[in-house]
Amino acid sequence: QGYKLETYFAWLLKQERASGNHLDGDLALVLSSVASACKRVSALVAAAPIAGNTGEAGSTNMTGEEQKKLDVLANEVFCECVASSGRTGVVVTEEEDVPVALEATSGNYVVTFDPIDGSSNIDACVTTGSIFGIYSAGECAIDPADSPEQALEKCMLNTRRSGEELVAAGYCMYSSSCVLVLTVGDGVYGFTLDREIGEFLLSHDNLRIPEANAMYSCNLGNTALWAPQLAEYAAELQRQNYTYRYIGALVGDFHRTLLYGGLWLYPPDSKAPEGKARLLYEVAPIGMLAEQAGGMATYGDRAEKRVLDAVPTSTHQKHPMFVGSPREVEKLQQFLSEAA
Repeated sequence: QGYKLETYFAWLLKQERASGNHLDGDLALVLSSVASACKRVSALVAAAPIAGNTGEAGSTNMTGEEQKKLDVLANEVFCECVASSGRTGVVVTEEEDVPVALEATSGNYVVTFDPIDGSSNIDACVTTGSIFGIYSAGECAIDPADSPEQALEKCMLNTRRSGEELVAAGYCMYSSSCVLVLTVGDGVYGFTLDREIGEFLLSHDNLRIPEANAMYSCNLGNTALWAPQLAEYAAELQRQNYTYRYIGALVGDFHRTLLYGGLWLYPPDSKAPEGKARLLYEVAPIGMLAEQAGGMATYGDRAEKRVLDAVPTSTHQKHPMFVGSPREVEKLQQFLSEAA
């Protein structure tokens, strides 16, 4: 694909100038603030073992998960960076119980993120990442007669949107390289952090998921908890000699699927009937990236529903998904339909 000396900021400016693109100056500022957060978190992750930032923080997040020290630090970094853009009206993060209102001079975007996905892998230096989604600015219509609790609830409902209202989505992967992958609704692009100059440079131009690949990813240790027909499909892939690859980190597994193709299964099970990933700031952004790269992202008993059509009923709602090459997702759909 080549290595172009085009910085992330220069790319944003080019997109802003392009006709027919919804990326304006306000959104570019928000995306620039996200990149700044990614740089800072990348440095925190790399230095965690020598800075004493491994291990648990002694607290839990909204969903009851033990927070790692870097969960807390990365959340502070992201919140500070997007707030400094002056274009963010509401922040939704995995580490905060409720949406956080910010003072925006213009733009007023809803920015959602998981500041550190796969934080349980940090102490073992396994791939981690940050996932983000930016939703169009919405209205928070408050009646003067509303109580503070009613006003807060209305503003919270404003953040519960389907992925169709995403104006940008992406993730930053912290691994052998630090890679920022982004879509603004016109293809998917990847930027690798050049640590010598401190800039993200365009390294993956117009990424496309391969049409098909005999490769799959899932947690095979959980198949006994899956719906029988889905567990049988995993067994069928093994019989067909599909290559199995699994990292156990959402960003890492999706990044590999994005580059190499195949099928990534993240289904509900008897212990997690709604799935494990969060719809608003993990599943929907991944769904947008997959579709923008020519792939598919679905859910449902027959994998027939689009992830981007799902509307969250609560801020931290969990949701399943099947993601990958179009032909591989279609094979899954056909198998589940015939098994129904």
